[in-house]
Amino acid sequence: MSRKKLYFFILALAFTGYTWVILIHYLVGAKMPTVEVCLFKRVTGIPCPSCGTTHAVLSILKGNFFQALKENTLGFPVAIMLLLFPFWIISDLLRKSNSFYRFYCSAESLLQKKWIAGSALIFILINWAWLIYRNRYL
Repeated sequence: MSRKKLYFFILALAFTGYTWVILIHYLVGAKMPTVEVCLFKRVTGIPCPSCGTTHAVLSILKGNFFQALKENTLGFPVAIMLLLFPFWIISDLLRKSNSFYRFYCSAESLLQKKWIAGSALIFILINWAWLIYRNRYL
């Protein structure tokens, strides 16, 4: 993927993420029921691996780290990416640098290593098992 396309894609994702988090924050703050948007959960009745990530990010922003862990551990990397990546990209664009693009290429090549991809997959599966357990028993 070209640098220009990657930067546009990441910034669009971040904008969408910010919009979603703000929307859910105001819906929850207004005590309005949130709409179940996860198609996987609607069809199967069990949460997908990312269910609860938005609430986890909101908990992190409020400083409730333990609550965020209970919601979904994927909230931590998502929160870091939402807070760091857009500013890093904007900094690159202003300085005419490629540091984020080099980081992305390095991360992509790391994820192509079987032991790293396998470890990430195991982490996601353990997280998913936790979400299923939490959804049924807590």
